[in-house]
Amino acid sequence: MCAIAAAITAANSSSEYAWLEALARASMVGAPMAVGLYALRRPPFERFGRLLIAAGAVWSLTVLSESGGPLAYSIGRIAGWCVEPLVVYLVLAFPTGRLKARVDRVLVWTVVAQVALFYLPTALLVEAYPTPAPWGACDGACPGNALMVVGTEPAFVDEILRPLRELSTIALFAAVMVRLIARIGRATPLMRRILVPMLAVAGFRAGVFGVTIAARRVDAQSVVVDAGIWLIALGLPLLACGFLAGVWRWRLFIAAAMQQLAHRLRGHPDPEDLRAALADAFDDPGLEVAYWIGDGEGHWADAAGLPVMPPAPDSGRTLTEVRDGGRRVAAILHDTALRDDGAFIDTATGYAIMTLDNHRLSAQAASLLREVRESRLRIQTSADDERRRIESDLHDGAQQRLVALRIKLELAAERMDDPAGPNALLLRGLGTEVDEALDEVRSLARGIYPAALADRGLVEALRGAALQCALPATVLAAGVRRYAREVETAAYFCCLEALQNAAKHAAGATAVVVELSDDGSLRFEVRDDGVGFDQRRTRPGMGLTGMRDRLGAVGGDVAVRSRPGHGTRISASIPLPTQAPAVPR
Repeated sequence: MCAIAAAITAANSSSEYAWLEALARASMVGAPMAVGLYALRRPPFERFGRLLIAAGAVWSLTVLSESGGPLAYSIGRIAGWCVEPLVVYLVLAFPTGRLKARVDRVLVWTVVAQVALFYLPTALLVEAYPTPAPWGACDGACPGNALMVVGTEPAFVDEILRPLRELSTIALFAAVMVRLIARIGRATPLMRRILVPMLAVAGFRAGVFGVTIAARRVDAQSVVVDAGIWLIALGLPLLACGFLAGVWRWRLFIAAAMQQLAHRLRGHPDPEDLRAALADAFDDPGLEVAYWIGDGEGHWADAAGLPVMPPAPDSGRTLTEVRDGGRRVAAILHDTALRDDGAFIDTATGYAIMTLDNHRLSAQAASLLREVRESRLRIQTSADDERRRIESDLHDGAQQRLVALRIKLELAAERMDDPAGPNALLLRGLGTEVDEALDEVRSLARGIYPAALADRGLVEALRGAALQCALPATVLAAGVRRYAREVETAAYFCCLEALQNAAKHAAGATAVVVELSDDGSLRFEVRDDGVGFDQRRTRPGMGLTGMRDRLGAVGGDVAVRSRPGHGTRISASIPLPTQAPAVPR
């Protein structure tokens, strides 16, 4: 078709630049068809590609207006009229190839009706077609109309019909131009990447068409008309190039978005990270991720559990479902411009499934850890309750019995016949042993669960323990108050274990310091000035393991720092709830 167009133009042109005219006519046919073939390989633009190929095929017939034969010339001029409704359809249906808005359908059908009523009937009535025209450069030497069926041209054609159709053409193309400007203005930033190159060319061509029609009415031989004629003729290949530029801009944008998305979602993102990354990468601030709640008759909900309704058909938003096999797991609400882009759909759904799987696994792991922590806490609480029961039994049972036995032994010694005799001395000796046993029971009871911890709190209980430590011990406290029983119990027994370790293992130590503080977490440190040890060569004992278990039950952790010649520090932290139960000391 390009070769035929070039050959006909070169053979019939009277210009010294006939080769340039031939090249221009060939591009008018070839450019739309080549770009249409390219668009056929892009699923979102297949329909538009077929329209471009059809436009190129119809436009190829307009080259016949370069012919010197009356019949071929007449067919070329009629084909030129038929091109304009197709061009208007192309620009209003861009980029999907479908007319979605009612105003677009009205404009297209109005242009079709105008051509059918004001242009095509004149092919049977006029002696010659108006010149100059975008579809031929014959000027004054143009062939006559081979399709005329009347003897003479009716007067109303030139006096009424031509002015009326030219005015309506100017008005229609002005309306098309306004519609294109409105589409660009209302389009989302995402859609403008595709729309602007082609619609800018289309709006320019529509404006030039109207101006050229008006200028031809005033002075058909003016420079404005000559320039306008060529701009109109070259408008179709320019429209095709504008479409191609929009597609390339889109593909570059999608490639850059996918690269940015891969960089941002490199780790283990949560659903909010996924939503923010998709919104930023694909330039769609309103993008949302919804989740399917329930089975069967379920509904979509956001991360907060609030219902999410599918977007309205004309809202410019689209809901794309994310399925894992046959199971509906999520949906992405995004700009309609992304609806038919396979790269976006595949990438977004793939990342969504991966992220949701990671989030589900993380939630399951967190749930298991929470269950383990709660189980450890229940075990520790049960052990502490048992300690308290044993301490109570010792206090109320064994201690009271030993005290009563001591009193009875003393009374028995006083009632002997010889209070100073050997039998009385034996009884008093037994009383002394009872006193020692009583002291051991009291010490044991205090070690099991000190009454001061329950009555006066952590600091006072530790000060009582420091007084009984084999090493001089000091307790420092800043901002420490009363806490939940499990928190105080864990901190107390960990500090007690650290004090006992210092007394047993800190060779050369002269003092131990216990320091407590509250900065949103309960922190404590037990440090000595002994010789220390090499942590790399020393395995942790059962005492440290017990401390870690006890602190882990309340969400805390412990760290040991020591090196030869610098003593040992045992540091621990227990997180506190926002509203921790506290009792003023």
